Amino acid sequence: MTVFKAFSDDQILAFLKDQVKAGTVYTDEATLQKQSFSPNLSGDDSGLALAYIEAGNSDDVKGVLKTARKYHIAVIPQDQFTTTVIGADGVAGSFILSTKKMNQIVEISKADSLAVVQPGVINGDLDEAARKEGMFYAPDPAQSRFLGSVVTPQPTLAG
Repeated sequence: MTVFKAFSDDQILAFLKDQVKAGTVYTDEATLQKQSFSPNLSGDDSGLALAYIEAGNSDDVKGVLKTARKYHIAVIPQDQFTTTVIGADGVAGSFILSTKKMNQIVEISKADSLAVVQPGVINGDLDEAARKEGMFYAPDPAQSRFLGSVVTPQPTLAG
């Protein structure tokens, strides 16, 4: 069956690269093979993503979504593969959008019991930073870099 495409992959990727300024767009087969499939799985036949994007800031995320909307391309968000449940495999011709470079804790306010973080922050890192402020963030234990260790929650000291 012949599928008509209004735009070539080269045209789509050129537009995408114009939109992503602080991050990196990968289109090489080795990176796409590695990122398109969950490391916990082997042998997937869903096909390679068109691009793997490591967003550097929110403008990059907006640029990826603008491109995806313009060309009707699926976007698969990925984090840092720190959990035992991934569910972020690419599909043929999709964009895989990684936020792992966007991993800064912007603010922790004890007075407001509020944390402002970028989407790539690991829950365990947020907990560690909160504890320095006399608080804690109870992360999903499966997302901890200390898988298998027992973490005893402490009462929050905010207030």
